[in-house]
Order: sequence, then C-alpha cells, then structure tokens
Amino acid sequence: MIYHLPFSFKIGLVVLCCFVNKVSAQNSSISYELIYKSNPTQKDKIKKQNYKLDILGGTSIFRIESRRTSDSLIAKTGFGLGYNTDPNHEFYLTKDRDHSVIKKHFVSPMSRDKFFIKIDDVLSWKILPETAVIANINCQKAEVEYGGRNWSAWFTKEIPVSEGPYYFHGLPGLILQIQDDQEDYVFKATEIKNLANNSLFEIDGGKQITWNQFNKILQEYFGSPYNFAIAKGMKVVKDNGSGGTVEIDYRKRIMETQKMLLENNNPIELNHKIEYK
Repeated sequence: MIYHLPFSFKIGLVVLCCFVNKVSAQNSSISYELIYKSNPTQKDKIKKQNYKLDILGGTSIFRIESRRTSDSLIAKTGFGLGYNTDPNHEFYLTKDRDHSVIKKHFVSPMSRDKFFIKIDDVLSWKILPETAVIANINCQKAEVEYGGRNWSAWFTKEIPVSEGPYYFHGLPGLILQIQDDQEDYVFKATEIKNLANNSLFEIDGGKQITWNQFNKILQEYFGSPYNFAIAKGMKVVKDNGSGGTVEIDYRKRIMETQKMLLENNNPIELNHKIEYK
C-alpha cells in the first residue's frame, strides 16, 4: 500500500518530474523530506527534517541540509555552522559505490571529535510486481530489512542510479520513497536537480569506531554531558536575556539533557538502540 502523499508533496514531485529528463543521474542533488517519530512512546508527535543526497560520479553524501551548507562554508572559509548534539538524527552518510564502502559519520556531543562507523549490512531487496505512478513517474515496489526494521520502498528506473536516502541503495533505479512498517521513518523525494558544484565538500572522516564504541560514547555523554568542558576548565554559558551571559546550572542542564536523550531514543537502526543507564 503506497503512503498517502500530502498535497504539498504531490506538488513537489511534479517539480521533481520536470527535472528527470534534464538531470545527469551521476551528477545530481536529490532533496528528501524525512517525517519521523523521535519518541517511541509518543507516536503522535511527528517531526520533519530536510536532507540532501548529493551524487558525484561513484561517490555520494547524504546529510541534513544545514550540514551540507556548513560543509561548503568550511571548505571555503574554514568556519561552519556547528554540529547536531543528537547523533541519532544526524544521518550523515558517505557512500563510495565503486569500492562498496559506506560510512556513517557523527561528531561527539562531548569532545566534538569526529568519528565514523563502517556499515556493511547486506540489503537483500525483494522486488515486487506492484507498480504505481507518482507524479507521472513510473515506480515499482521493493521491500527490505535493515536495522531491525522492515522497509517498503518505491523506486523508479526512469532515474537510472542505484541510490536512495540514508543507507538505502542497490535497486535498479532511484528510491523516491521509503518507510518502515511502523511509519517511524518516512523518506520522500521532493526535488532532483543537477549538482551545482564539482565537489561534494566532504568532511574529514575522523576516527573509525564500532557500534559498541558508539554506544559507549553516548552512554558516557548521558552520564556526564558536560564532563569534557569541566575537565578542560571551560565555562558553559547561556544568554541572560540582557545582552550578557550567565554560567549554566550544570545539575539542571544535565537533567534536561538526560531527559532529551531518553525521550528521543528511537534510532533508525533499532537493533543498535542504546539502553541509557
């Protein structure tokens, strides 16, 4: 059953459709909207975020729009826009399709060090005979299991690139929409156009770690969110509302941070969900 598209999304796909015959699939930028439920206990609370999938030859990067802007600024000026403090919803992946190397990148919310995890999960797609026409684009349905979730995708051979949002790839055409069976995560393409630059502005990869090490980093962050700053003798301040700053109440902010992590613990890789303690 195809996910019912809101009117605004239908308009977006019409725009996408107009670009299909004009865009080089191997040198393109695809916009996706992610609709997700970050709190597993409050399924009615929906969040939205915009992402970009930039493809240049055999390499691609999937990242939030603000990180894409930040990466280009860093390349040009050395200064960016900062990083998301919730790695569960950062979704920064680089794909080297020529060598089958996929890396999930994140920045430590404590030390701001950069890390990446190599993901080599095999996507065993089941291509189904079911078809649909989305904004005049012929699509076909496929299913796969990834990250402890069951996913349904709609892909099109009219855009001949074996790509899609986040980790999803390997179908004989671009994935326009994919969602898990609980509809906790729904990715929908909204626009495709030629890549404006001859660079992906890829960040420095940082240090490779395992999923267990990733778990440990976030467990330590949960226990002592400001331990790094305190150990370095750094002061963490906030706006005092009068044009100045005031040092934060560490106990209060620790409790707020822990509450945020507990209430937003619905990662896309459900099989790597962190049991904070």
